[in-house]
Amino acid sequence: MKHLFSFCITLLCFVFAAKAQIGQETLFKINGQEYKAEEFIKSYQKNSDIVSASSETVEDHLERFVNFHLKLTSAYDKQLDTLASFQKEFGRYYKQIADDYISNGEVTEAVVKETYDRTKVEVRASHILLKLPEYEEDTSSVYQKALIIKKRIENGEDFESLAKQYSEDPSVKINEGDMNWFNTFKMVYEFEDATYKLDVGEVSNPVRTEFGYHIIKKTGERPSKGELETAHIMLRPKDSLQDPEVKIRKIYKRLQEKEDFHELAKQYSQDPNTASKGGYVLAFSLGGLNSKVYENKAYELESEGDYTEPFKTRFGWHIVKLIKNTPLEPYDEVKEEYKKRFKSSSRSKLLVTKIKEELEDLYSVEVKQEAKDHFLNLMDSSLTKGKWKYEPEENSTSSYVIKVEDSIIDYKTFGEYLGRQQRSLFDKPDPKAVIEDAIDDLVYSHLLAHHKTRLPEVDKEFGERIEEYKNGILIFDFMKEKIWEPVAEDTLSQKMYYEAHTTDFRVPQKVVGQLYTSKRKNSLKEIASELKKKSSEDTTAFELPQDIIAEEVSLQKSSSKLPQKFKFEEGLSKIYKHSDQFLMMDVNAIEKARIPEFEEVSGKIISILQEEKEEKVISELRKSYDVVVYEEIFKKLKDKLEK
Repeated sequence: MKHLFSFCITLLCFVFAAKAQIGQETLFKINGQEYKAEEFIKSYQKNSDIVSASSETVEDHLERFVNFHLKLTSAYDKQLDTLASFQKEFGRYYKQIADDYISNGEVTEAVVKETYDRTKVEVRASHILLKLPEYEEDTSSVYQKALIIKKRIENGEDFESLAKQYSEDPSVKINEGDMNWFNTFKMVYEFEDATYKLDVGEVSNPVRTEFGYHIIKKTGERPSKGELETAHIMLRPKDSLQDPEVKIRKIYKRLQEKEDFHELAKQYSQDPNTASKGGYVLAFSLGGLNSKVYENKAYELESEGDYTEPFKTRFGWHIVKLIKNTPLEPYDEVKEEYKKRFKSSSRSKLLVTKIKEELEDLYSVEVKQEAKDHFLNLMDSSLTKGKWKYEPEENSTSSYVIKVEDSIIDYKTFGEYLGRQQRSLFDKPDPKAVIEDAIDDLVYSHLLAHHKTRLPEVDKEFGERIEEYKNGILIFDFMKEKIWEPVAEDTLSQKMYYEAHTTDFRVPQKVVGQLYTSKRKNSLKEIASELKKKSSEDTTAFELPQDIIAEEVSLQKSSSKLPQKFKFEEGLSKIYKHSDQFLMMDVNAIEKARIPEFEEVSGKIISILQEEKEEKVISELRKSYDVVVYEEIFKKLKDKLEK
């Protein structure tokens, strides 16, 4: 066994080494520009799931990859990257991604571990919010009001009643202050931190966040279940044929009689996104759904396969089944992800000092002491009134206060910064603190700005991502200019295509009416008798047996809800055996097959013509550019990728 293991490791090393070696080979050229095999390998592997699903061959992917670079080459030749619209979009994205990638130094293990450990526990809290602007200096009156409310709670007054009376959170009218269950990253850090430190039932002292002062009551704590996969059967809140609550309870009864949940979902669920798939909903974690009621009901399910009793949300009536519960991944596997999330969350301000220290280790920073002394001597009583103004001395711009690498902040720039920031800076205890804080702020901002310009060099992942996005914008602009807009604006060609391909858009015949289904044939016979007695003018509903489910439907001949031998005739159909049950339909109308008007299918026509236009553009590009593919290299590469 040991020898076999060694052999496997050796074989794997050989495969990786072979791929690495061939990756440096030139796979193709466009007008002499070389494209290495490693670029193609990355693209192919990134799309491996899509390739598998669509049965795309390696040859197909190569053609698509070369076509992509042909369009990109053309976009650069047309200088689309110099347009103001491109520069604006790319600059915005660069800043956004650079902010995420700024090297925070090593985010301390203790802080990230604390965040992960908290994720293993979910908490529930209610709050009373007293709003206060984030940068408001005078907070005493609001703070005192919060203390008084806290005292009233301690004296036995009902928290929810006080929340409805005093909370300035708009949602209080609906939730009475209840913030539901949450864990890390779901709330601003100060709110989260205070809640985790409380015992269940305990009420906090006033907690300041960017929104104001909160009084927090911790109402629950439980172990995290991680991620849930569920399925549901949903009925819309209104149904002209049968009360949705009555109908959902009939379905629930059939579940209790051991009928298959997913078959019932396919047959009866009215959620257009999940019904045909057996009711399966995308996996979600805490706070991941836009329905707290659904989420809470799902998290109450104990075991995989359990399902809820019928319940109502704003979307309708549901029965939810727990399919799979995926617990949190081990810390070592998610550590890096947590670090990235940490940097983009409200927690990031805890590490500003650390970021600044690390950047100062990377780049040179100089602060002139004589400049500090100069500005300290200029500080007078006007700063306490917010009326201080810098009056530059002659030739003062030739000296500098701060130097970050090759970038300097001269006296004039520093003085004007002090003037603009009086409101935030001049609340410091003394002029020296004002100067020090201003220097810290400017050093930090200039270090970040300089580091962002160097990121493609110092962070390979950032460089690859930003290049990928830049190319994506250029391809979008190219497609818009050469393909999408010309086709979309050419209504004459669209109408000509419609006239030439009218029959391709034919809408098939449909049957419209009420569909009745049951496991018992006799039940359908009974209801058939009632329906035959009922006149067409009689609009009153009658009670359906418990085992019958009725639906308003409009179905094509090919619908899975109908048997293949179903006759498209108006009136009450015969009873058919279909999909392990019986069905009968009261047919109100037969909608004839028809040819839709141009306006109904114009979107589809535009899509077809755009595909044809793209093929023509690619053909023209292949004639305009010299494309050379090294078949021998591709054959080796194909052999490696298909192993």
